[in-house]
Amino acid sequence: MEASSAVPAAVSADAWEALQGAYDLQVHVAPDVIERRIDDLDLAKEFLAYGLRGFVLKSHYFPTAERAKVVTKAVPGIHAYGAITLNHSVGGLNPVAVELAGRAGNKIVWMPTVDAANETAGRPDGAKTKLPFWAKIQLELAATGINPGPMTVLDADGNLTSPARTVLELIKKY
Repeated sequence: MEASSAVPAAVSADAWEALQGAYDLQVHVAPDVIERRIDDLDLAKEFLAYGLRGFVLKSHYFPTAERAKVVTKAVPGIHAYGAITLNHSVGGLNPVAVELAGRAGNKIVWMPTVDAANETAGRPDGAKTKLPFWAKIQLELAATGINPGPMTVLDADGNLTSPARTVLELIKKY
């Protein structure tokens, strides 16, 4: 892509050239429960303007496969794909959620993120400084009494839990 007024000055023409036809495998956009800079439709238009082909919509709280189909149809030339993150908002390591996401065309499954046992930010007993922006939601939920325990994909012996194994089998299926 040739440098133009549409290309931000901080990005070289060589960098834009290298990104032609690229896909971003993790974009966080509006609509979401967290404030976002841009929505999925406007992001699709920006991607087209810069010569990128598509992206995967990621939310820590909601499946995005159906939104991705709408974006792909609404912005010809862009290929948007959906994902699901297995946090408490979708039932955690929930085989039903993964099966239905797969049927809907979902392309990526993330294991627990904000609700993972190794993520202490956003928990009432966790760190209180330099919190990520999403931790506010977690703390607000906890303050209302909605505070399910952290999740892990491993048992006490370090082996995959049964729900994690089932989820992985479903990922393989789709």
